[in-house]
Amino acid sequence: MSDIIKWTNENSGFLTLLLFLVTLFFGWISGIFKHLRHRPNFIFNLIPGPTFCCTFITGRKYESYDTKRTAIVIYLTIKNIGSASSQIEKIQVGYHNHTFKYSFLWFWLNTTISLKDFGHTVGDNLRHYPFLIQKNILLPQNNITYLKNGQSASGIVYFEQSESYGGFVPKVKNGKVKINVKVYDIYNKSYTKTFWIPIVDLDYAKKFNEEFGQSLEKIEQGEIEEWKVF
Repeated sequence: MSDIIKWTNENSGFLTLLLFLVTLFFGWISGIFKHLRHRPNFIFNLIPGPTFCCTFITGRKYESYDTKRTAIVIYLTIKNIGSASSQIEKIQVGYHNHTFKYSFLWFWLNTTISLKDFGHTVGDNLRHYPFLIQKNILLPQNNITYLKNGQSASGIVYFEQSESYGGFVPKVKNGKVKINVKVYDIYNKSYTKTFWIPIVDLDYAKKFNEEFGQSLEKIEQGEIEEWKVF
């Protein structure tokens, strides 16, 4: 015991430095774990409403092929179950198309502005669905895309594909299309989940939105000259 006391007295500077380094190390480790715990975590799901995929012929041809356009609408609810707030930055949807040999490859679509609100009649009344990102024309609402811990948001998200031909259309199985929804937060972290949604014809889709599938065409042809902020 006397030897230990003597060694400690002779090396007090070294022990102080060692204690400082150990304290600094554990402080750094605890800071990392605190940072890992303090982060957003988005989970999401589909809720009842207009959720479907529609591929339709445009009436035009590329060489000898009929050109087509695909549009997808989903009614999405997103919850932040993490320990930090974050913004919904971007949403994409992917599908398997006929040109991909491997089933793990996805063809991705970005969100598209819908020219009109989505809705349908219930008896004599018209039911409107809120958008998740863009503003509705007929619904007075403030879009909630900044989610605090325990907060959720829901609404319509709309996607359109540019005019295409050949195999660049979704694969259909038993009347449904497998989609991969990817949500990005403000830190560019992505959250993904796959769903099966029904494939419908254009007439059915237009029951929910008479401008369904027309956004990119009208923008590309210059029919929309001015976007008004409302």
